[in-house]
Amino acid sequence: MREVISQMKKSTIAKLLAEEDISVVHKKTQTASFDVKKRELVLPIFKEEISNDVYDMFVCHEVGHSLWTPLDMLEQIHKHGIDKSVVNVIEDARIEAMIQKRYPGSVKNFQNGYKELLDKNFFGIKDKDLSKLNVIDKINIYFKTGLDVGFTVEEKLLAAKVSKCKTPEDVIKLAIEIAGYHKKKSKKDKEQELKIKIPNNAPKNENEESDQSDSSDSDTDSDQDNEIFTTDDEEDKTTNGAGKGAGLGQDRINDGELVAGTDNAYQSAMNHNNDVQAKNREYVNIPKKFNINNLIISYKEVLKDLNEHYKNDIDSSNEYFDNKYTKLLNDNKKIVSYMVKEFEMKKQADLYKRATVSKTGVLNMSKLHTYKYNDDLFAKMTTIPGATNHGMVMYIDWSGSMAENMEFTLKQLYNLIWFCNRTKIPFQVLGFTDRDHRRNCDSDSNRPTVQNLVVGDISIEETKLIEWFNSNMTKQEQETMIKYLMRMTYSWVGHRRSASFEEYVDVSYTMDKYNLGGTPLNHAILCAADVIENFQAKTKVQKTNVIFLTDGDSHQASYFYDYDKVTDKVSMVDMDYQSAVVYKDKKRFITHVDLKEIWYRSNQTKSLLELLKKQVPGINIVGFFIDGRGRHGRVNVDDMCRKMGWSRGKDEQKILDAQKKLKKEKVLVCKSQGYDEYYILPRGPIDSAQDEVLEIKEGAKANQIAKAFMKSSGSKTLNRQLLNKFIGMVA
Repeated sequence: MREVISQMKKSTIAKLLAEEDISVVHKKTQTASFDVKKRELVLPIFKEEISNDVYDMFVCHEVGHSLWTPLDMLEQIHKHGIDKSVVNVIEDARIEAMIQKRYPGSVKNFQNGYKELLDKNFFGIKDKDLSKLNVIDKINIYFKTGLDVGFTVEEKLLAAKVSKCKTPEDVIKLAIEIAGYHKKKSKKDKEQELKIKIPNNAPKNENEESDQSDSSDSDTDSDQDNEIFTTDDEEDKTTNGAGKGAGLGQDRINDGELVAGTDNAYQSAMNHNNDVQAKNREYVNIPKKFNINNLIISYKEVLKDLNEHYKNDIDSSNEYFDNKYTKLLNDNKKIVSYMVKEFEMKKQADLYKRATVSKTGVLNMSKLHTYKYNDDLFAKMTTIPGATNHGMVMYIDWSGSMAENMEFTLKQLYNLIWFCNRTKIPFQVLGFTDRDHRRNCDSDSNRPTVQNLVVGDISIEETKLIEWFNSNMTKQEQETMIKYLMRMTYSWVGHRRSASFEEYVDVSYTMDKYNLGGTPLNHAILCAADVIENFQAKTKVQKTNVIFLTDGDSHQASYFYDYDKVTDKVSMVDMDYQSAVVYKDKKRFITHVDLKEIWYRSNQTKSLLELLKKQVPGINIVGFFIDGRGRHGRVNVDDMCRKMGWSRGKDEQKILDAQKKLKKEKVLVCKSQGYDEYYILPRGPIDSAQDEVLEIKEGAKANQIAKAFMKSSGSKTLNRQLLNKFIGMVA
């Protein structure tokens, strides 16, 4: 993991060197490459963390190739019949000289990097006599390490020409010359060996005379070769060097005699250092440009739509929900008033509290779920550094499985809204849904564009955020919205409960646009940084608390934009579920690596929450997982084990203890899901959705209020949990 992170941090090196928006990516590949379309420098995944000098040198080297090595160079090599290692050595020397000249700071990286690789015998020359190497190997070792390789006079001249190469054409031309020199030298060396083995006074036969005649002809050719391969000036006197060299390369050097063994050894060592067991990686970008106004349906648009939708409901239903709203408001008025009173009373101690906290550098926030109620029930909820310094962004799961839970979940939100109204704390309530996506997925022409099609961007188009409430709404707007939400929750479950409730109300079905859908939680988290920053900019809050309320796992955010292999057009493709995923936020220059497969949906959620904390530092993220099966709504054991990381076989006692705790305290606290705190809550019995009145006598003491609160919260699972957490965070 450390190796992955350190490599990702260095991607800015390539951007600086290439002077453009180039990305360094590590994938399961044997060799480095450069993707021209995506502007990606692809490097292998290494087995272990390499030193900074080697990594920087490697990146600088590959960036040099991306800037100055033409794509058709390999074709030219094949055309001239030269082994690619010969051209590679000369081209490496050329581009490394250019990158070091442009960026002098990289000189030290190359010196230290190649010294380290030399010590690890990456070139395969340990204990070898360097003077016995062929000419191209000598050139390779000399230009990469500076070692004395024992050049001959001719080889020293050729090495000097390597230093003078300025263009790819120069490289090809010199490669032809060096290959020709090597062929001629090899031929002379063989002849010399024959002369040593065969004495001059040995008897000759006719065949030998014929061979001698051929040898004479070869010597003539050799003289021609000598004239051709000596200097550039002599070539220029006769004809164009490139043209002549090309012909010579194709006609005379196509046997590929010259091979840079040190270059091949280097490539082999690099391949051996690659981690063949590593998972492949998918690189996806958080969309840099998307229209937040297309993402969020504003509360004004919601009210306008619902006004039109419910305008024909009969008067009896209007009267029913008017009465229902009044009852709800009255039932919660006393508890909200008590919270506000405590809040105002303790504000006077704020200066002292902040002075104390400033010594530790952290906010002194209350803990949630102590449940040991006493006379000082709300003692830890009143430390607040200014009412406008803190804000709340709440996300509600607007999926079909929330139908049974939505009524009493929303009731707790109303308490928070009324409390925020009284204390002037900015807030925003957003429902995340894919309903709009589902409605329009078959007609792309009608589908709203949230983001532009940018290669590498992960798709967020599956989600819409419905703004149900914010702190800018008028009192009348809030009241109207609550009544509409009451109608919706009744249409989802009210008809089924009408027998037990002894009531029936003729209510229009929920408008399709705002009906329940899937659970695009991960998509909502991908957009959350922009949403939160937009909220902070508008409200000027310094500390933002983010709450996600859901009753299930998100479906994967697995689609991203890439070039289609068939059409070569940008289209939506699905990422490999077995790959590790690297999320990159180019707007904020942040990278986050998830080494786990996203096959398990909660893995991606956890990773995206960790990314969100990097994107918007200082936020608190709290999760409420409302779980429950059957009529009694108890937490499912499989869900519990998955969230807590337990196994039914190995952690039986932990499971039993957790079940007892859930029965007694109605909550299980988890700290391994990416949230600052994650609360697993039982849904509770279905019948608990009936209204319960919180009865508090005038002048009641705190312990009496606590008892009444405990009694009512037995059928209001979220009341105690959510209210206390909210107060703890804003305090």
